[in-house]
Amino acid sequence: MNKSFIALAVASVVTFPASAVEVYRDGDTSFSVGGRLAVRAEHTKSVGSEDSTTKLVNSSSRINFGFTHGLVNDWIVGAKAEWGYNPVANGSQDFGNRLGNIYFASDNAGTITVGKQWSVYYDVTGWTDVFWVYGGSASGTYDGRDEGGAAGGDGGVSGTGRADEALTYRNQFGPVKVGVQYQFENGSNDGSREYGLQGSVIYDIEQVGVSLGATYGQTKYKAEEDDKVWSLAALYDNNNIYAAAQYGQYENHINFSGTGDAVDKAKGYELIGAYTIQDMYQVYGGYNSVTDDNSDAELSYGLIGAAWVPANIVIALELKLGTKSKNTIGDDVGADQYALLARYNF
Repeated sequence: MNKSFIALAVASVVTFPASAVEVYRDGDTSFSVGGRLAVRAEHTKSVGSEDSTTKLVNSSSRINFGFTHGLVNDWIVGAKAEWGYNPVANGSQDFGNRLGNIYFASDNAGTITVGKQWSVYYDVTGWTDVFWVYGGSASGTYDGRDEGGAAGGDGGVSGTGRADEALTYRNQFGPVKVGVQYQFENGSNDGSREYGLQGSVIYDIEQVGVSLGATYGQTKYKAEEDDKVWSLAALYDNNNIYAAAQYGQYENHINFSGTGDAVDKAKGYELIGAYTIQDMYQVYGGYNSVTDDNSDAELSYGLIGAAWVPANIVIALELKLGTKSKNTIGDDVGADQYALLARYNF
């Protein structure tokens, strides 16, 4: 099974990049440093009264640190910390927290992780979030509220992305992988989380490179409607072909352009297909679409791209086309974008 696309894209996003350097080892103890520096030249077409722009921008650069220590009876304890930074910033540099967790892992007993971490929801929806530049807009992964109770953030408060204050358990039983997640209370205002629950199940058919996944999450807020999400996804990764699709429905979770609160009900899907040549060249395309069940609100676009991935370098040209970004009354502020990405994983 060829894992080039998923290894280079997903592994560098979900966990530490495969190129992380082990800088210290003493018996059962190790310490590693990794991350990436990524920038893109991006052209955004004009829309309405907004002129077109061409800018050089940060493309999710980050640095991370990992620690592991072997315990008795095949148990391992580890810690992960990751911060985002802006390599094209002028003046002082602001680092933003992305991940910070401690975990205990055993081949037989599974993995327990506590802290800010990738959610069990993303174990499934992450299959389609592997474009080099854009994507990940229709699965509900990065939606929900921020720490102040407003719409936005990284899916941390809702527990669908980089979940805050989370406790997770993951294990594998033959071809079946399971994950459960609990989020603790995070504040006292009306938009604060009271608790969150999530679960995921994945069935792998390794002989043919197929995986099927389902995930559900519910977040209870102190004085707001519950946030509920579920998604089904399928993945094929074999013989230089990577193809994935996911479909989800979301209650009080999705916020469209120009709207205040999350809409009552929305549904979305993401598609991706990629072909890798000689483990170095990739061509790919896909589609993201999320719509409100009760209004004209919509976010949708197609994606096509090509990438050259020698060793730790990524050079990619990606086009975001047919973009629609409508609010609840149908006003469209969507603009097509073209990006040339340069990235170094270290």
